[in-house]
Amino acid sequence: MRALVGYLVVDVLRTQRWLPPLLLFAAVLGMLYASDAGPPLAAYAGTCVLVYPVSAWLAVVVAGTEDPVRRAVTAVTAGGWARVQVAATAVSATGALGLALVAAVVPVLTQPRPYPPAVVAQGFGGLAVCALVGVGVGVLCGRPVVDRVGWSVLAAGGLVVLPLLFGRTPPIGNLLWSLSHGDGVPGALALSGGLALLLVAGATALATALGPRRG
Repeated sequence: MRALVGYLVVDVLRTQRWLPPLLLFAAVLGMLYASDAGPPLAAYAGTCVLVYPVSAWLAVVVAGTEDPVRRAVTAVTAGGWARVQVAATAVSATGALGLALVAAVVPVLTQPRPYPPAVVAQGFGGLAVCALVGVGVGVLCGRPVVDRVGWSVLAAGGLVVLPLLFGRTPPIGNLLWSLSHGDGVPGALALSGGLALLLVAGATALATALGPRRG
């Protein structure tokens, strides 16, 4: 599995399709923390809104790095579609959680307000949950679940925006509200974190099931 993950990482880096989401992340993060971003938890809530779609975009990029023919060859070589899909999800999740970690640390280094360790831990928790939800959305909207680039973009855009329209609905709305108001953050993290893991696992299982049919 380690060799397979390494191969996928190298393949993703080679395509350079990861550059647009990374540049967007860096640019918006820089603007958010260019001046006083306000209370720490509220600032983290704003950063969650950035990490969520960027993570979905990154997962779509990872899913589409190989065309169906190459992915079928990789599946045969690696020992099955399940191993390849789990590895692809792991690469996406690792990248997304890396972005969450950066987003948690940057305000500690740039903001004039104090960021106590407990607050940073809660902020990183929220960012990590939003990153994983984004990965789940990206896996659902990338190959092999959605094999057309245009439809993939539309589906991912719709699924990213939709949860933001339903107020305090988990796993995104309740977490953003809790961070913004500084109230009930541990409970929101537990609920939304569990739902995020279920989403990632379900999306991975669906992609694994569809892979042999569309490969």
